[in-house]
Formats: sequence, structure tokens, C-alpha cells
Amino acid sequence: ATPAESTSYRLAKHDKDRYPNIITAAKTKPFILLAGISGTGKSRIVKEMAFACCPDVAELRNDPVSPGNYLLVEVKPNWHDSTELLGYESTIKKGYVLTPFVKFLYKAMKHPDVPFFVCLDEMNLAPVEQYFAEYLSILESRKQQADGTILTEPLIGAEVFRKYPELCAEMNGTAVRRENVKNTYMTTDPAVEYVATEREYENLCEEGLRIPQNVVVIGTVNMDETTHQFSRKVIDRAMTIEMNEVKFDGFFESSSELSYPDRVLPKEYFLPCHTTAGKALESVPDDAEYIKANVPAMLEQLNEALADTPFKIAYRVQNELVLYFAALRQEEAHKATGTAELLATAMDQILMMKVLPRIEGDDELLEKPLERLAVYAEGYPKASAKIKEMQERLGRSHFTSFWP
Repeated sequence: ATPAESTSYRLAKHDKDRYPNIITAAKTKPFILLAGISGTGKSRIVKEMAFACCPDVAELRNDPVSPGNYLLVEVKPNWHDSTELLGYESTIKKGYVLTPFVKFLYKAMKHPDVPFFVCLDEMNLAPVEQYFAEYLSILESRKQQADGTILTEPLIGAEVFRKYPELCAEMNGTAVRRENVKNTYMTTDPAVEYVATEREYENLCEEGLRIPQNVVVIGTVNMDETTHQFSRKVIDRAMTIEMNEVKFDGFFESSSELSYPDRVLPKEYFLPCHTTAGKALESVPDDAEYIKANVPAMLEQLNEALADTPFKIAYRVQNELVLYFAALRQEEAHKATGTAELLATAMDQILMMKVLPRIEGDDELLEKPLERLAVYAEGYPKASAKIKEMQERLGRSHFTSFWP
């Protein structure tokens, strides 16, 4: 790889060797948890993806260290509601207090063909189901329109943007003050012209702030005595990827500085195309009948293994299994893979990302279910190894979970 192409090359290499599932997971659902011990490069891989698809646009490349389609949000332990991310109406300031997260979503609206990445660093330092509750709920409202666009319900209602027109300038980074006498607005910098509105803001005034379909949220997770456990609501809505493997011999190859590439990876490399299994099956017509004939029985057998536990799965897992399969099929490495083999690969990953992270409990609850799961997962190598690890932990401590 040439120096100009190095970021794209390194990403492709990471995708193949170290993080083989992160991009497929993002194309399945744009909310990912990267879990693992500290120092394994969880935050770096998010920025690396942003660099790799950041086009040569002045607004997005004005910082050599951090691309404009990347936002690092450092989660604080005292976050207990959504105002830290979504802002709030202030009676003191007599306006709406914006956050970097909201401004970032607005910027993503202005560049719909560019993937935008939010890294929620140390995501579980605060209770995720509290400060991220609205986002998680709205994420589940995603619906694909006739033209292929994916829409959600509003995160912030349209009435807020109609009530505070100065937000248009503020979301573009311009400080504004109200002239009470004339009830007009001016920028605090005389050299900067006040912009009353623009097309994207008019859209906010009509529809509110929805989750842009080109935004991927990735939370980094460490499990220790300083962090919070995840509720099943969070796990159910995320794609969980474990990153505990450390390969010291590859450190020097992957530790060079990130830079903007000449050849930018396309948005299709990162972003979901579908939200429902039905639409995903239409994109893989040669596989559709096999999927319809076999997936229901596979999942029924899984629920039989999980009998007498609160961890049985439902339609969301079935939907995301099919979405993950379709995303795998689009990858060059799997163009010629047989349907049965590819479905087994997808199921192995879905067990790791969606099913096993939900499971925790003592030996009275889990001894027999884990035995049944071990039998069920014999054809799925990654899940089988994880179940064995969980069984060993249960034997030692009389309690186990997905998280080490």
C-alpha cells in the first residue's frame, strides 16, 4: 500500500485479521458495543473507520488529527438522563442548550453520502439504559422507505427548532445573541454573517431531528468494578463484539499514525441497506428459500436449549440474523460461499453478538441450559468456545456471564 492509501489498507487488514466482524455488524445495525480489556485499540478502530471513508471536503478534513465525520464522546459517571447527549431547554438561558452530539447529527444530515461515526468512550461508566434510553428506543423505529432511505422517529421534536430559530446558526458553530429590542439575532462575531436558515434546518422544523441513516454509534466497554452492567434492553439492541485478543507481534504494523487516504472507501462498505429481513432476502434471491426453510427451526432449537431461563430470544434476533447473513453475502470473500455454510457463519456470530451476552446467573439457573447450549453450538466454533469458557467460570465461581 502507498502512504496515501495506508489508512484504507490498514482498515482492510484489521477487518480481515483482527476485527473480522465489526463492519458486517455495522451494516446489520448501526449500534455496536466493542467490549474487552483496556488498551486493545477499541477507540482507535472507530477513528480509523472514519478516516478511511472521509472524503476530501474542507469541512471534514480541516483537522489532521480527527476527521470531521468522527466524534469522541467521553461518557461521565454522573450521566443519568439523556440531556447530556440530546441537550435541553433552559429557563435560565431562555433557549435550547445544544450538545456536540446533536451538532454532529446535524452535520451528518448535511453530508448524507458520508458515514459518520460516534465513539461513546467507556460507555458503561454511567448506566447506559438511563442516559441512552431515548436513542435506543428511537433506533428501533428505523423503517426503510420506498426510495430506500431509512427513517426513524424524531429524537428532538420539530417544535423545538421552530421555537428557537437561532439554533440553525448555533448548530453550524456560530455563537448567536438575541437583540431583544428588535427580536432579531446577531452573531457575537461581527465578521461572521448570521444565517437564519438552510435546507437541513427547514427539514428539522418540519420533521424534528431524526437519527441520520449515515450515523453509526460504537460504544467502547470495559467490565470492572468501576463500570455498570448492561441491562438486557441495551444488549438486545446492540451488536456486541468482544476484543480481548492481543497479538503483540502485529503491534508495529498497525501502530502508525492515521491519515486521510487518497482512495476513500464508499459508504456501502459501512452502512446498512435494509432494516427488515424481508427486504434483506430480496437482495439475496438465491439464498432466500433456504433461509426461510431453515432459520425458524434453528431458532426454535435455540430457545429449547434456553428453556426455563429469561434468556430466550424473539423476533429481533431472527431479523438481525437474516440482515447479518445478507451483509455477509455482499462481501467479496463470501460471494461464492454455499448458503448452508454462510448461514452457519452468520449464526455463529449472532450467538456471540446477540445471544450469549444476555446470559448471566448462578449454577442453579445455568448449569443445565449451558449444557444444552454446548450441544446446540457444536457446529459453531466461536460460540462453542465461549460457552465452554462460561461453563468453566460457572464451575469455579458458581456464577457466570458472557463478560470475563
